[in-house]
Amino acid sequence: MELLLNGINGNYLRNILLNAVEDTDRVDAAVAYATENDLLFDWCWENKLPLRFWGRFDEQVPVSILILERFLSRRSGRYTCKLVRQFHPKVIWWRGFGAYIGSANLTQSAWWNNVEAGVFLTEDELVASGHDLQLEQFFAEIETHAAPLTQELFDLISARNKELTRRKIAQKAADEAFTATTLVPHFRGLARSSAKSAGEQRKQAFLNEWNSTLQIIRDISVKISVDGNRPSWVSSTAPLGAHADQFLHAHYYQNTFDGRRADFETHFGRNRLDPDTAVETAIRWWQKRPDSSDENRMLNKTAPALQRAFAEDRLKRLTENEFIQVLGKIHATREFARRAPNRLIGLKGDRPYDIPEKVDALARHIYRAPNRGGVSALETLSYILYDGRIEDVPVRLWNAIVDPKRKIELIGVSALGEIVGWALPDRYPPRNGRTSKALRSLGYDVTVHVG
Repeated sequence: MELLLNGINGNYLRNILLNAVEDTDRVDAAVAYATENDLLFDWCWENKLPLRFWGRFDEQVPVSILILERFLSRRSGRYTCKLVRQFHPKVIWWRGFGAYIGSANLTQSAWWNNVEAGVFLTEDELVASGHDLQLEQFFAEIETHAAPLTQELFDLISARNKELTRRKIAQKAADEAFTATTLVPHFRGLARSSAKSAGEQRKQAFLNEWNSTLQIIRDISVKISVDGNRPSWVSSTAPLGAHADQFLHAHYYQNTFDGRRADFETHFGRNRLDPDTAVETAIRWWQKRPDSSDENRMLNKTAPALQRAFAEDRLKRLTENEFIQVLGKIHATREFARRAPNRLIGLKGDRPYDIPEKVDALARHIYRAPNRGGVSALETLSYILYDGRIEDVPVRLWNAIVDPKRKIELIGVSALGEIVGWALPDRYPPRNGRTSKALRSLGYDVTVHVG
């Protein structure tokens, strides 16, 4: 975590931009006031990073005409602007890199001259604390009250801006007439929600999104399992969930990368109006995958081994070394270990560690949590998978994410979703952040969970 205090400690928001390009997949920015294109908006455009921006709507025109004009003129589905009433946050999430939460608007004075205060949390810190899920809910909530920037809305705001330049004293009647427009939905704010009801809303939103995405994967699995759609090395008896996971894995890594970065948001913009055609095209490509592919090894060797390891009668008896071997085969865990700071997973010194070393350290750190007063990973995994009806697994998954008595240190929703899928592949397809990115590239508007 970094504290950003501008001139007080010499740490500015601009410093984040200098380091964020390599690991950022998309930028989500909820910032009330914005007057400058070159602080964030042009940076995203020049680096070909998709941007979703939410700004404030009121009679004072908090988002400048120049910014609104630029969004409209670019006419890009990868670069969107929406406006919201009762809106005052300053949150910028460089997805895959980390998030700023503080007081700075997108103005020159806020980024350079003002006394501002905020914190920057890396993606790993967000996942480890569960704050990534709360940020997901934050953006989902404001989206329900937001209006897209249209030509009509721009014309309305532009006319208001011209009026403001002529007026020296605000006229209350005119202000009230302006804010009465129906072009932006009326929204009373969130003060009406108690902590308990807000928690229930987050839970329900998570379950709705999780279940709907699982159904998308199930629908795809049925299509790819049909004779003539399977590669020759995929058995007709292969678990549908595991088969779908490897189809999405191959598509993501082979078909969505532009250089070193997965440009899945560009594919989403292209396919969102017709995901069925995108899936059919990907299936025709998948059917020709050679038996030498990594997916063959994963589906026919690794997946059965994971299912045996996570079986109800064996899970709680896994030794530390067995747990390390199993966790090392979980894609989301390997990705987290790759990015995690050495100190976070118990490694000493600043020397570089290779991925197997970091996975080993992460798995041992997780396994030994009870020795540090933490939660037993094996007990929580057993709870998620087997402590009740199989149809309630997503509910228990949510409980394990948010309940301190259940939460496994350094294992997030993406890794847990993948583990559920390998343990119960006939009922639940594996799901991790990479799965969701692959689905988005095919045109499905799903949430990308990380960690």
